[in-house]
Amino acid sequence: MFELIRAHQLNLMLVLCGACAILAFLLFITRFLSRQRKIILILMEFIALFLLWFDRSAYVYSGQQGNVAYVMVRVSNFMVFFLTSAIVFVFCRYIGDLLSEKKVSPLPKRLTLVCVMAAAGMILSVLSAFTGLYYYFDDANIYHRGPGFLIAYIIPVIGPILLYSVVRQYKKEFSKLIYISLVLYVYVPIACGIIQIFTYGISLVNMSMVAVSICLYLFTYLDLNNTVERAHEIELQSMRGEKQRIQELFDRVMISLVSRIEEKDGLVKGNSVISAEYAKKIAKKYEKDDEYCNKAYYSALFESVDLAEAFDGIIEKSEEETKELPLISKVSAAYADMSTKGKDHDALPFYVIRERFIREAGEKYDPLFADLMVRIIDSELDHNEEVLSEIETEIECGSYRNSVTKGIEIGQKVKRIRFNCTDNVEKGGKYAAPSIILFDSFDRRVHSDDRTIKEYQYLEYGELWFDDHMVSTAARKMEVINRTYTDEDMDAEYVHGENIHYEIEAARYEDHLRLKMISPKLSSEIIVALTDRTKSAYIGLTGEHCKIENIDIEETDVEMTAEDIERIVNEISYIDHLESDVKNVQIDTNRSASTEGIVLSDHLRFTFHSMSLPSASLIWHCPYVVIYTSKDGTIGGEGYQEYDLVKLNGEDNGTNELAQIRFRLKKKEEFPGWEAWKEANKEGMEYEVSLDRRGGKIVLKADNLGISIETVMMLEDTFSRVYVAITGDQVALTDIRVG
Repeated sequence: MFELIRAHQLNLMLVLCGACAILAFLLFITRFLSRQRKIILILMEFIALFLLWFDRSAYVYSGQQGNVAYVMVRVSNFMVFFLTSAIVFVFCRYIGDLLSEKKVSPLPKRLTLVCVMAAAGMILSVLSAFTGLYYYFDDANIYHRGPGFLIAYIIPVIGPILLYSVVRQYKKEFSKLIYISLVLYVYVPIACGIIQIFTYGISLVNMSMVAVSICLYLFTYLDLNNTVERAHEIELQSMRGEKQRIQELFDRVMISLVSRIEEKDGLVKGNSVISAEYAKKIAKKYEKDDEYCNKAYYSALFESVDLAEAFDGIIEKSEEETKELPLISKVSAAYADMSTKGKDHDALPFYVIRERFIREAGEKYDPLFADLMVRIIDSELDHNEEVLSEIETEIECGSYRNSVTKGIEIGQKVKRIRFNCTDNVEKGGKYAAPSIILFDSFDRRVHSDDRTIKEYQYLEYGELWFDDHMVSTAARKMEVINRTYTDEDMDAEYVHGENIHYEIEAARYEDHLRLKMISPKLSSEIIVALTDRTKSAYIGLTGEHCKIENIDIEETDVEMTAEDIERIVNEISYIDHLESDVKNVQIDTNRSASTEGIVLSDHLRFTFHSMSLPSASLIWHCPYVVIYTSKDGTIGGEGYQEYDLVKLNGEDNGTNELAQIRFRLKKKEEFPGWEAWKEANKEGMEYEVSLDRRGGKIVLKADNLGISIETVMMLEDTFSRVYVAITGDQVALTDIRVG
């Protein structure tokens, strides 16, 4: 390798000189460096250029005769030693300039020391030219090392090492690129200097110093680019922030103006903003850009108030947007109206709102935007359930049931409910005691008027007191299985105003509940048989002339099983019929059960009888078809992946990462309307579903009571085994035939 460098080093030196000259010119025209930094870097490049030029000249004229050769050999060697110290001096100034820019003050004294050493080195190079300390020439005009040759290496080695100690100390002040370039500038020439001691005739040190000078420029340029990019990003962020602030100011002004119009026109305050927010969500679900979403927002904001034409000039709309935005606004305004309390109506449950959009899609509302609204409601249901599950920590009860907590859901895991109760009547006065209400309702609230009972599908199972008294309403049966008295005199009264601790343990298994109600006098265990397994069950705390406080709810990890709850009534079954190709299945709640999976190879046809359970009340309480894959062919089995879920009332899950879905729904002339459709499902009706597969393409078709469905699925994985199963929500499936 050294022989190769030795053979071509003159050409290599020439190339490096040209590179330094080009970089010096580029630095001269650079506008993004400070004047001081630019001068230092240009000087470094010129020193590197002349260092290598004179080093090359020394080799070129070495051994030649004549006046020119005589002078050039001596001048060239002098300049090499002189510029070697000079480049250390300028490098020291470069580091000082970097630290000054970072507001480091005072600068380290080592920088001054290195500058003095470099100046001393330049002086010694002058003396050496007359004394032969570093080098001398023979009669053939050939260079030889002098007795003090190694002294010339002290400053190029010790100086950079001292400079590195400064760089290391202030490492955090430099960017990564600048730090790397400084380290290279220090150690590459030192390493080459050590090698050059043993490789006479090769200018490794000088070539390496030129190379690292070039690297210094390149790294500075890259760092400059990064700095400019960061500054540009900061500027963009600032502009975005300013734009956001202007947008927020505009929003506040518009919302304030619309609120005043709402107040003036007697509209429900805040509905316009809710409508606007959901219009924006619909536009996002429609996969439109931010500009379109903002137009949808303002269009809905202004559409929901009178005098809306006054805002027409604010939003520029294309012809297509002029057609679509009012349709979006109509859907979002309807959602705002149904989901909030108005002057003449309460807020509707989310399930009721969802059903209305499904029922009236294509009639009152644009079917595309109504479907998108349904998907938004579905995505928000979990959040809404969390909000509904927030229970009061205390209530004040006057007359019986005038105040009831939100429902505390009873699930399969045991829940412990604890609270304190204090009576608020004079001793010997009216009756005062806490009690519980067992019920089901969409909004987890107890209702008493006919309208809200219907809207929220309210069902009351019964009432229970802590003195062993209970009233069964819709429950099929209530039975006390254990009671323990803790006070011999059950007629004794509590001390007036005493804060008494109560506790309830509750869990369910299918259609049976087990309750344990504990008070200071009595502990009772009760089994409650619900109407069926489809309904939820909630506990509402209430009472009469008392204050219930410090309500605490704990869910344990203990799960109730069939062995833990004695069945006190027979199980209700709606599938006690003869079976065909596939076992009958009763689906009490959403997808709580399903048929076995059938492999879809090319063509598959299902016919079956479906009957909605007596508790069913919504459009989607009907059969569903699931298309999926799993290792054992079961839903939820190992490796389970769901391609699509098609509800036979005309709903589809839509495209996902596993399959591209194209869904088409058509209501035929024979469609009797949704109320008649629900009644037909209640009475029981025949369904037929066909599926065809060609590689990764699956086509599902169903035509039932005027609801015509066609779904085309393009699977991403065309080699997986595909299964089909029937499930649903609150339906009994019988006489299932496969062909």
